[in-house]
Amino acid sequence: MEVAALKPRTPTLPSTWGFIRTRLLVTKGDYAYRVWKEFSRYLIEEFGQRPPTYASFAKYWWILKQLELIEPIGLPRKGPKGGKPRQFYRVVPGKEPEDLWPGNPQYELYGEAVRLGKRRYRRRILKIPPKRVGRPKRVESLS
Repeated sequence: MEVAALKPRTPTLPSTWGFIRTRLLVTKGDYAYRVWKEFSRYLIEEFGQRPPTYASFAKYWWILKQLELIEPIGLPRKGPKGGKPRQFYRVVPGKEPEDLWPGNPQYELYGEAVRLGKRRYRRRILKIPPKRVGRPKRVESLS
């Protein structure tokens, strides 16, 4: 199977996975929304970078749970004003070292299909031509 060339990642930007891991180790447990707020603030202040949406960040969180790198602590707790319950998470004991965390957890969970993205995977690996965009070509009638 041929490996497709990927665009190099900007080395100065922090890894979302690394930030989550560090934050959970430093705080000994936190909930997803607060970690996302801290990560967003960090990206804006330090790098002037637009942060990911919460939905995107929540997917990172879910993937880390699926890989059993983070786990819930106790039962969900109510927010300060009786809002939605907050589930706190921590790094799974024994999985604290950075070398136990994959460089790309999404790739670890889904495999080769996610590395390229859906369109590039279909084109390069499965050799399926791209779908035509726009109005179909006009066919001249023979009558």
